[in-house]
Amino acid sequence: MLGNIVGLHDWVIEWLFTYKRIMVKPSTFDSYVTYASNITCNKPLTKLDTNDIQLLISNMVVGGRRLSTIKHMLTIVRQSLYKAHALGMIDNLSMLDNIELPRNCSKIVRALSQDQVNLIINNTHLSFYGDFFKVLVYTGLRVGELIALRWSDVDLFNGVIHISNTDYNGQLQSVKTEHGCRTIPVYGELRKILMKKGVSNANDRVFKNTVGRPIVYRTVLDSWHRFCNKVGIYDVVGLHVLRHTFAHTALRQGIPVKVVSAWLGHADVRITLNIYDSVDNEDMLSAALTLEECFTRKNSVRNFRTLSENNVL
Repeated sequence: MLGNIVGLHDWVIEWLFTYKRIMVKPSTFDSYVTYASNITCNKPLTKLDTNDIQLLISNMVVGGRRLSTIKHMLTIVRQSLYKAHALGMIDNLSMLDNIELPRNCSKIVRALSQDQVNLIINNTHLSFYGDFFKVLVYTGLRVGELIALRWSDVDLFNGVIHISNTDYNGQLQSVKTEHGCRTIPVYGELRKILMKKGVSNANDRVFKNTVGRPIVYRTVLDSWHRFCNKVGIYDVVGLHVLRHTFAHTALRQGIPVKVVSAWLGHADVRITLNIYDSVDNEDMLSAALTLEECFTRKNSVRNFRTLSENNVL
């Protein structure tokens, strides 16, 4: 039986390249390979037991891997073993029984403060990609979606942008879900930025790099880090914080969560609320001021009634 020879890690890699590679987009396949790098066990398939799979999970927990990464790794292991069973390489799937996952630790998503947003908006001239950063703030688009944006997606006459693609290594790919295909409005400063750039050929990217080619994610990320240092924002990691900031700002301004969710391309409003509707110090301060005003108003009414009753007596 081949399962006596092939180890788990080797089989997962073989399964990925033989069976999955032709079924998914290149970006998805690359992510599978990345998740598979966490599979350090190469014990023969026929000798695998639950403890081997559980040890993989434990090692990832100790290594600081996020629960989502662990789940992706486990999904790949499961699917590859299902295939091995279908091919007769293993007799059963008992090694997948009674597996325990760690408790989920909710990721804290921190949006930029209004002062930090102002620093970005007022200093975009300091970076070649300044307008790119600003548009991310104004639209909440994913970085890949904005890199992929073409002039054929922009309808300035009707004031909308059509989102249907994302960029992967310079190539256009369709967005992952049908909810990701969406239309968002062009408004205010966003319109000014697009009109300033000037409409080009329909298939041209709206934003390009310094030599007129499609933007490379790593290049624009490095520019973002340099820009943040220039303007005095030192605690920001990735560009995705601008999407967080857009969502956080929209929700705090009272825009209905269903609208924000559709704008972001989420399939469910719970995704929007769970990821972006975090509570920060400004929220707590605002709540305190509201409560203070409420209690003060009630106390004033109570005092007025007391005085009125005393006057009547």
